[in-house]
Amino acid sequence: MGNSTMIDIVGSLLIGGMLLVLTMKMDENSVRTTYETQENLTVQQNLTSLIQNVEFDFRRIGYRRNGGAPPANQCILYGRGDSIAFLADLGDSGTMNTVRWYLGGKIPGSSNPNLRMLYRQVDAAPPTGANLGVADFQLDYLDAFGVPVDTPYIAGAPGPPNLIRLTIKVEPTAAYDTAFATNFAVWRETRLVSRNLIR
Repeated sequence: MGNSTMIDIVGSLLIGGMLLVLTMKMDENSVRTTYETQENLTVQQNLTSLIQNVEFDFRRIGYRRNGGAPPANQCILYGRGDSIAFLADLGDSGTMNTVRWYLGGKIPGSSNPNLRMLYRQVDAAPPTGANLGVADFQLDYLDAFGVPVDTPYIAGAPGPPNLIRLTIKVEPTAAYDTAFATNFAVWRETRLVSRNLIR
């Protein structure tokens, strides 16, 4: 009878241990799923917020209230693959602003090594930047027929761009088990164009 009881106790401990390990594994998977869902939501929200700001500015390239906008080849002051400066009446005041968007360096101390700061500067004000998880900010300049324009483009150069293709990749600023490459969002718009560039 003593051996039978001992076997029952050992069997109960083994089954209890297996159930405990199974419960812990289920809990870990639940935590991972919750974290990744929240991470994905944050990435989508950051991308949406960023795109709204970019589209607002880019659609006003060359716009000036009450007319008097510069010639089409003067609206974009310069354009490179990761930066652009242009003229736009952002406040609808009749005064042209110089707007600059550019990608900065990698963010020191960030848990995601792919992230870089994206800056926006209006006139001589200090540039503002936010860590929204931007891993890539790529600009391509095209003419009205979709043919690439040589970069860097400088205002006044022949064949000014009529279309801007913008690609933005956003990654999480922090990730579960540092798996940054598995959860990201990419947005590409080929027709970020201001009517003022087509004249």
